[in-house]
Parts: sequence; structure tokens; C-alpha cells
Amino acid sequence: MRLKGLVWFFAIVLILISIYQLSFTWVVNSHESAMKTKSERQVKISNPAAKGDEKEDLVKARFLRLLDSTKDTKIYPGLGTTYQKSKENELNLGLDLQGGMSVTMDVSLQGLIKSLSNNPKDPQLINALNEATRLKVNSDADYISLFRDAFKKQNPAANLASIFAGAGKNIKVTDSDDKVTGEIRAIAKGAINQTYKILLKRIDKFGVAQPNINLDENKGIITVELAGVQDAERVRKLLQSSANLQFWEVYNIGEIGKNIEEADKALQNYLNGVSPDTTKKVIDTSKNIKDTSKSILAKNDKPLINAVRFIGPQQDKSGKQMYSSAIASLELKDTAKANEYLNLEVVKNNFPANLKFLYGIEEKDAKSAKKYVSLYAIKTIQGSDKAKLEGDGVEEASQQYDERSRPSVKMQMTPSGSRTWAKLTTDNTNKPIAIVLDDVVYSAPNVNGPIEGGS
Repeated sequence: MRLKGLVWFFAIVLILISIYQLSFTWVVNSHESAMKTKSERQVKISNPAAKGDEKEDLVKARFLRLLDSTKDTKIYPGLGTTYQKSKENELNLGLDLQGGMSVTMDVSLQGLIKSLSNNPKDPQLINALNEATRLKVNSDADYISLFRDAFKKQNPAANLASIFAGAGKNIKVTDSDDKVTGEIRAIAKGAINQTYKILLKRIDKFGVAQPNINLDENKGIITVELAGVQDAERVRKLLQSSANLQFWEVYNIGEIGKNIEEADKALQNYLNGVSPDTTKKVIDTSKNIKDTSKSILAKNDKPLINAVRFIGPQQDKSGKQMYSSAIASLELKDTAKANEYLNLEVVKNNFPANLKFLYGIEEKDAKSAKKYVSLYAIKTIQGSDKAKLEGDGVEEASQQYDERSRPSVKMQMTPSGSRTWAKLTTDNTNKPIAIVLDDVVYSAPNVNGPIEGGS
């Protein structure tokens, strides 16, 4: 009897613990559901014309800002636990309970191997790649080993160095097949890890609380589990799409200072319930804009300027004004509010029609541990989502280090890309060019002069 009573005691304790933990999940879900409804209602009022992905992005930005602003709000009746604490204590529901999607992705190395060769159209190369691709379907071996074996079987008298030497790589015509394979495998390893990092950044955009992402580096396989995802098809397309490398011209803050002032006034009127002038036209991008950066930075009582920390001009030794490639720097937690304002039609209508705002990579302050991102004003081509120079104009890119041991990127352009790059750098001498991957600005170096020769 005593043992039976002990069993009942532990059973009751386990039930109470389970109910306690589940209660946090219920409280969190109720709060998030209320915030989601509120964000949808606010976006419907502020952006009635928004549809599709644009509307979804606005709702998500507003939703995240509401959650951030209520993290210290007590949401648990009786206990008075805050949203942030409740979120930490909720159960981690997997795909079986919460729903969602699971994706297994095989990183394709066929294109990489072609790009490493000295002749991507070489029949020996193509035949070996096709055979490796066919064998990969029913094999656990890595793709590079399958390619090597297929090449040797089809070309017993040839060596791999004959198709990879002379293409600017660290491969000599006298190198053994093992050395060539090792070099290719090292490059492929870097490409697979870079793909993994890109996927991590893409998944962050979905706002999934606890994604499960695993990388099998040797096989080049990435498995992704996203609990709670609703639009599985949209997620699948975004995960499977190729990384989009682009080179953009940028506006500096001196060129759009007047636009910022006008947008700030329009936003103030909007927030005060004053109807905007619907007859106002979009600013002509060819018009020279007066430098008003100093005046906009002096007015700290304005909503847009308060939400976005604009970067003022600096002066060199001769007194000449110098502008940062970025127009602003924000704390990561403040981007939701900035996005909300910048995406309002009353704000967008005051900027050039070919201007698009993009953020840079996250940077962490060593002292405060706060995360910051830079905001760039990208100069697009009207009527097109393509940049003047796209990733297909780059034949090869590799990481190197400059004389100060800082990481840099060495690029070799295709013949067509070389011509475009020469013109782009000629037109933007003493101006920055933004290097963008998947709509994130990774760098915006200043162009010192025309760059010819494709590198």
C-alpha cells in the first residue's frame, strides 16, 4: 500500500508540473494571438492598399514591435509573470504538436566544380559530372568522390589537374588527383558552410522561435525543421532559391536630406490625423537635391528622425564634406519601428521612386553588447529589380586579407561583367558601391577610381 501511495504521489506531481508548463504555452499563445490581431488591424488602417507579401511584411514588422514593446507586460493571471519570462518557460512544441514543415536540402556542387575548371564546357568534365549526379541518387558517398571516380573510370589516361590547372586556382598541371580532389573539397566545404549561413539568415526572417537546422558538412546536406510555419510553399521557395549577389549605387544623406525633411513632416501629419496631399508627385530622381543633412539632424523632435539615427557628414582636412556610405545606424530592436514608418505610403512618396532602403549586416558593440545595423539608400533602376551588375557577372570570388590583416574579397569578373564593372566604377569614382547578398548589404566600399580588367 505504501508503494502504491508513492506511485500516486509522483503521478500527481508529474501531472501538476505538466499542467504548469502547459499553462505558459497557453498564456503565451493567447498573448501572441491578441498581438497578431492587433497588428493586422493597425496595418489595415495605416496601409489599406498593401497586399500580398508587402502586407505580410508590414504585419510581421508591427507584430514583432508589439511583442518587443510588451515583453515586460504581465500576462499570466494570478502569477503576474511577464511575457518574456512566460516565453522562456513555455514548452517547445515540435512539428507533431505545432505543425510546420521539414525540408532536407542537398547543396549542389555541380556548378561549383564547373566554375573551378579551366573550361566549363569540356566534354570530359560534363560527362563525369553527369555520371556523378546520376550515382548520387542512390549513394551515400560525397559528390566530389563520385565525380573523381567517374572521371577516372571514363578517362583512365587523364588526370584531374588537366582540367583544373591554369584557371587561377592553387592547382598545377603536375598535381596528383588526390591533391586536386583535396583542393576542390576544401573549396566545396567553404561553399557548403556559406550556404548554411545564408539559410540561417533567411530563416531568421520567418520569425520562427526555435528552428531546428542541422548541417552534414561531409555530404553537403542541410535539414531544416520549422515549427508553426503557415505558408510552407513560400518558405520552400525562399530556402531553395539561389543567393542573389548584386552591386548597387547608393544615395548619400546629403542627396536625400530634403526628402527626409518632407517625409518627416508628412509622417507627423499622418500620426496627427491630418490628411496628406494626394496630388503630390513622386520626386524626380534626376533633380539635384540640396544638401540639408545638417538641418535634419538638428531637429530631434520629429518622428522619423527619432526612429532612424541618421549619420551626419564629416569634414576632411581641407574642410570638404564627406558622407558615410550608410545614411543611418540603428539598434536592431528599433528596426521594426523604422520599417513601419519607412513603409508607409505617406513617407515613401517623398523619396525618389528608384530609392530602396536596405540594412547592412548585424554588428555588435563590444562594450554594451547591443546589436546595430546600418541603413543604406540604394539607387535602383526604375521598372527593374536587377542591379547594373548582378552575380552572374562574377566568375570567381574568394576571401583574402589586406595589409592590415582585415578580411577583403577578391573578385574576377566575366568579360561582360568586366565591362559593366569598369563603367560602374568610372561613373561612381569617389562614391561607394554597395555589395548586396539576399537584400543585405555586406559592404559598401568607396571607389577610388575606375577599375578595369575585371578584378
